[in-house]
Amino acid sequence: MRNSSFLVATSVVVAILACNPVAADDIAPLPENLHVGGYASGGFQVHPGGRATADLHELSLILNWDGGGKLRLFSELELETPFTWEEGESINSKDAHFDVERLYADYSLTGALTVRGGRFLTPIGRWNVIHAAPLVWTTIRPAATERLFPKAINGGMLYGTLPMKEGAVEYSLFGEALRDQTEEPNEILFEKTRGLRLAYTGIAEAGMTYAEFEADILGQPHYRMLGLDFFKALNGWEISGELYRRFARGNDDDRSGGGYAQVVAPLGNRWFAIGRLENLRLPDEDTTGRWLVGAAWRWKNNQIFKLEYAGGRDERPDMPRGFAASYAILF
Repeated sequence: MRNSSFLVATSVVVAILACNPVAADDIAPLPENLHVGGYASGGFQVHPGGRATADLHELSLILNWDGGGKLRLFSELELETPFTWEEGESINSKDAHFDVERLYADYSLTGALTVRGGRFLTPIGRWNVIHAAPLVWTTIRPAATERLFPKAINGGMLYGTLPMKEGAVEYSLFGEALRDQTEEPNEILFEKTRGLRLAYTGIAEAGMTYAEFEADILGQPHYRMLGLDFFKALNGWEISGELYRRFARGNDDDRSGGGYAQVVAPLGNRWFAIGRLENLRLPDEDTTGRWLVGAAWRWKNNQIFKLEYAGGRDERPDMPRGFAASYAILF
C-alpha cells in the first residue's frame, strides 16, 4: 500500500486525466449507469515559528453505479499526500498512501428504508459526512470531528427519510462488522462501533447522534458518546456547529469531548468570510482551544480557494496553528 513509486505514478496519471479530458473518440464509452467523478486538493501552511510545509493533499476517484432499480454501488478510492514538501527538504512522497475511503452497496427495501453494507463514512455530525475539500469552507478540519470518534467503519447501516410537516426526519442505525486493518499517522483506531443518528431538516437542520465504541489505546476504554449538530443557511450566510461529549465506562475522570461553532458571511463576487471557534479534550490532556479566521473564493461552483489563519495557545499534531492556503476542485 505504501509503494512510493507506484503511488506517485498513479497520482500523476489521475491528475492528468482529471484536468485534461481527452477526446471522446479516444476512449471507450463507460458502462451504462456508471458515473465517474472525484476531487483533488493541495496547499501550503506556515506554522508558528515560520516553518513552511506544502502538499498535494489528496486525489480522490469516485465511482457510482445506479441501475435505476433497488441496487446502487458506490466507491471512493483516495491517494493521500502523494507529494509533500517541508522547508529545508526536497519534494518527496514518503507520506503517500492509498485509502479505500468508501466502498459499499445500497439496497432499497422501501421508499423509507435502505440497507447499506461495506465501508462507509460514520454518520456522526455534518462535517464527517460532507468531508470532501471542495465542499467545506476551510483547509483545517475541526479537531473534534476527527479525533473523538471513528470517521469510517466497515459494517452495515439501515437508513431512510420520514416526511414530516414542513420538513423531514432522517435516521441511520449503524454497526461495525470488521475493524480497520490499517492505521494512518497520528490516527486513533476505534472498534466495535455502533450507533443511531436522527436529523431533522426543515427551516433549519438539527441532528443528534448516540454512539458506542472502543478506542485502541492504553486501557482500551469503552465510550458512549452523545453528539449534537446544527446548520442554518440564509441569504448566503451559514451558521453551523457540532458538540460532542464522551463517557468512559468505569472511568468518571475521563471527560473527553469537544466541538466547534462556525459562521460564514458573504462578501460579494463569490468571496466569503469564515470565523470559527473550537475546543478539544482528550483523556489525560487539558482542554485546548483554537480560533480560525479566513476567506474563501468559490470562483466556480466546483472550485474553491481558501485562505485562513488558526490561532490558539499551543500547536499540537491534532490542533495545528498558523497560516494555511489551499485550492480544491470537484470534477
